[in-house]
Amino acid sequence: MASRTCSSGRSSSSSYNSNSKWRYDVFLSFRGEDTPKNFTDHLYSALDRGNINTFRDDEKLPRGEEISPQLLKSIEGSRIAIIVFSKTFADSKWCLDELVKIMECEKEKGQKVFPIFYGVEPSEVRNQTGSYGEAFKIHQTNADEEKKKKIEEWKAALRKASKLSGFPLQNRLSKRYESKFIEEIVGEIRRSIPKLVHVGDKIVGIDENVKQVKLLIDAKSNEVSMVGIYGIGGIGKTTIAKLQKKTYL
Repeated sequence: MASRTCSSGRSSSSSYNSNSKWRYDVFLSFRGEDTPKNFTDHLYSALDRGNINTFRDDEKLPRGEEISPQLLKSIEGSRIAIIVFSKTFADSKWCLDELVKIMECEKEKGQKVFPIFYGVEPSEVRNQTGSYGEAFKIHQTNADEEKKKKIEEWKAALRKASKLSGFPLQNRLSKRYESKFIEEIVGEIRRSIPKLVHVGDKIVGIDENVKQVKLLIDAKSNEVSMVGIYGIGGIGKTTIAKLQKKTYL
């Protein structure tokens, strides 16, 4: 990798990840030479203001350095991946390797992936035309069998990612400010992150209801049974269920 190409190294803070299997809410993958100090910075700042724990790279690594195990773990530990496909994204072997890992996590871990098409059409990414086609011509030059196999993995990951529902920026800047576009992205990300609710042990007035439900469960403790809790909204049905779960698990 020449200069800085793709994500990771710094994260914002968040309350969303508490007690979650995910270490980060979002892994931000981008080609730094295309989007430095503008779109990705603005996007990262907006995610941070939204209390969304986002992992991105701020470091410059020497040319040819492999993706580190720490970076791979950061991808695996992210609930969502945002990939900013820009004109020179495919120039970077680092970015392409990162993309392959992200798509593996999408398949195997249920990671959500949101592509952003920044100055490129989804079809360019999917079919490797335009600047993406030029990049692959360079990658294929004097490629040995191992490199050819890796190139096919890159292409497959690009095809799959480009078919996902995402955010095309190519034809929208003329219609509205980039900041509005970023607000739309952050809003979609926030809707994709479940808010964890902490249930304390001391809630006034809840004990009697919890006791009644426990009696129903204990009465059929040797059988498989189902207990339903119903009533109007806001009376504590979910809280009772959560406290029961803490009792038996």
